[in-house]
This record gives sequence, structure tokens and C-alpha cells, in this order.
Amino acid sequence: MRFLLSACMLLIASSVLAQLPSVDIYYGKIATLDGKWSLTELKNFTNRKGYDNQPSFSADGSAIYYVAIQDTTQSDVYAYSIATGGTKQLTNTVESEYSPVMLANGKGFTVVRVEQDSTQRMWVFKLDGTRPKLFIENIDSIGYYGSIDDKRYGCFIVTDTPTLIITDVKKQNPKIIDSNIGRCIKVIPGEQAISYIVKSSNKEWMIKRFDLNTQTSSLIAAIPPVSEDFVWTAKGELLMPRDNQIWMYNYKALESNWTRIITVKELKGKTIYRLALANDGINFAFVADE
Repeated sequence: MRFLLSACMLLIASSVLAQLPSVDIYYGKIATLDGKWSLTELKNFTNRKGYDNQPSFSADGSAIYYVAIQDTTQSDVYAYSIATGGTKQLTNTVESEYSPVMLANGKGFTVVRVEQDSTQRMWVFKLDGTRPKLFIENIDSIGYYGSIDDKRYGCFIVTDTPTLIITDVKKQNPKIIDSNIGRCIKVIPGEQAISYIVKSSNKEWMIKRFDLNTQTSSLIAAIPPVSEDFVWTAKGELLMPRDNQIWMYNYKALESNWTRIITVKELKGKTIYRLALANDGINFAFVADE
């Protein structure tokens, strides 16, 4: 099945890359003790004018993969070493790469690549940024994606109303799950289920759960329509940004409400986007306005 590219695509072609927002990526350590949350060792490791976005951690949490636009031509993938503070450029292509995520086997990373004819498909690179090859060949118009396991991915398909599909990497037989979704697609820890946002109205959005076994959807929580980014902790806590704050929803509690757990005072008047949490549950990254 081949999805056609929409004129309203979210990953923007090279002719308008200069219009992308100026944002930076921050790194810190997040923790909770006796119900009190903290964010320490906060560092703006990009700290420049321009577009630095879409962070994700390596499997061991030692590096942060992200994309940056160093000129007005295209975006490339970079890796930031937490131990050394150094940054290495991994791709240097005529195409634009977005949303780098390490493979489950740790041998490479996937991206959404905007090809020269504006096709948007998933590609895979070696860890050093070499040997690019198509990863999911038959599905176009991928805006964002989330890894379910080493065989399946959930993908945000750029259609007039954005569509969530799940596809097997080998069979490439996409199943439509929902529509009018947000860009974030995450596995729920300890469950055979994924979570995603449905933009149900201008006043309220929904975080939904799709059960991979029963193939049914259910509501996790209602949210105000202010952010479409979230991450899960291993304990089943759902973290979302709102302005310069981080809020938490305890998914496993019998009764739960959204609670503000962290205010990043250094970012007063700015907005936090795109959270990333390492497998250790401590190393934490996010994007914020310059």
C-alpha cells in the first residue's frame, strides 16, 4: 500500500527550511524522591541560533541523537556525547533527515528522510551515519513515527487529516488505527499497547491507548490542547510539557489527576516541546524556544 504525499506535509521541503522555528535542546537529570521531582544539571547543549530538534537517546543513554539545520539547505543528524560534551555530525546528505531513533538491536538508527522528489519514507543508517538504505520502502508521507519493537512501527501519515498506522517492517502491510492524531507515538511500558494523542476538539484532546492484542482503543486521559509531546517512565508515569513546566499523570493509579512536578525557571516565558527519556529513567532531554 502506498500513501500519497499531502501538500500540507509537516516535514518541510528545502525551499522553506528557513521558516522552521529557532529552538534549542536541553539535557538534564530527572528524578523523584518521596514524591518530589527534581531536574538537575540542566544544560543547553546546542545553544545557537537556528533549528536543533527531535532528540532521542542511544540505548545506553550516553548520547543524544538529534537533527540540526546549519544552513538553509537541509537538516542532518548529529550525536551529542553526554560524557565529553562533544558533538559529531553523522549525516551530510543532499536530502533532509528527521527524527533519528536508534534501532532496537543498537546497530543503527532510523530517520524520516525527505527525498529529492519530496517523498517521505523511513530510512536506516549505520551508527556512524554511513550506508543509508530504505527501511520501509512502500509507505510514503511519513511525518513522525514510534518504534513498537524490532518488527513494527507506528507512523503518523501526513494526510489531510493525519492518520495513525501500524506497519510490519518486512510485510509493510499498514493497518489504519485512528485519525486526527498528534505527532507522538509511544509504547506503554510493560504492556502490549501504544499511546497517542487524538485532537478531538479545539477545547480538549485525548491521550488514547491502542491494545496490540485486542486491536481496540481506549481513553487514558483528557488533556488541554496545549502540547502533543509526552514520554513514559518505567513506573507508568506519563510526563508532558506545558509552557515552561513538566506535568505528570500516574497511569497506574486507581485515581489520577495531572500534577505539575517541575517548573524550569530558566525558561520562564518560553515553551518546552519534544521530551526524551533515556532507558535509565534519569537522563532527560527536551526542546525549548531560544
